[in-house]
Amino acid sequence: MTTMSPSPHELARAFVDLAASPITEVSDPTGLLATLAGHGTQLLGECSVIVLYAPDEHSRVEVTAVGDEMMHLANEAVGWGEGPGLESCRSGRPAPDTALDGDQARRDWPRYSARALELGFGRVAALPLRAGPDTLGALVMLCPGSTPLSADLLALGQALCDAAGWALERDRRLHEARALAGQLEHALTSRIIIEQAKGTLAAKHSISVGEAFSILRSHARSHRRRLTEVAAEVVERRLDLPAK
Repeated sequence: MTTMSPSPHELARAFVDLAASPITEVSDPTGLLATLAGHGTQLLGECSVIVLYAPDEHSRVEVTAVGDEMMHLANEAVGWGEGPGLESCRSGRPAPDTALDGDQARRDWPRYSARALELGFGRVAALPLRAGPDTLGALVMLCPGSTPLSADLLALGQALCDAAGWALERDRRLHEARALAGQLEHALTSRIIIEQAKGTLAAKHSISVGEAFSILRSHARSHRRRLTEVAAEVVERRLDLPAK
């Protein structure tokens, strides 16, 4: 298969776009997947690209492609449970370049290979989309003709996958950091409120802060309430707790 190598400008634009693609949520990185499918179709010679996204075995497989025919094939493949994309998702390894009219493809993916041949494709390969140690999806390369895909073409496809994976991993780490910061902030706020309530009760009843804490804890337990809620009401003068 004769292909024209992408220019340095096209390559740079693709990797910049992948790095900058918005990810609303880890469970819905629609913008990033569309960018990967679009640049993959543009840069990988005569190949058409399908991107599968399945962050875990319980999630519905999401598909992205350029053009109605490719989207239809992608959705059919998911419905059939066939194709190299699903194999790469499950194994975390590349599904090697395979002839769609060969015995292996006809045996392993009978409906998928027949449909892809009808669309004019002769070869297919799939590359894993990873974020850190996890495989979250795959990039499928469907190419016309019978000539095996070149190592350079497969390497470029994997590089695009890796760039998208880095973006997913960066976003996942950012979400985790924000969640941890929120937990720490909540814990600190709760601690401050409890300390204020202890001080309020200690001053009011001329008791130690340890005794004040016992009063707070006893009331929260007996009324099956959160200690922070009781403390907040004491600080805001909405709850008057007597000394023991």
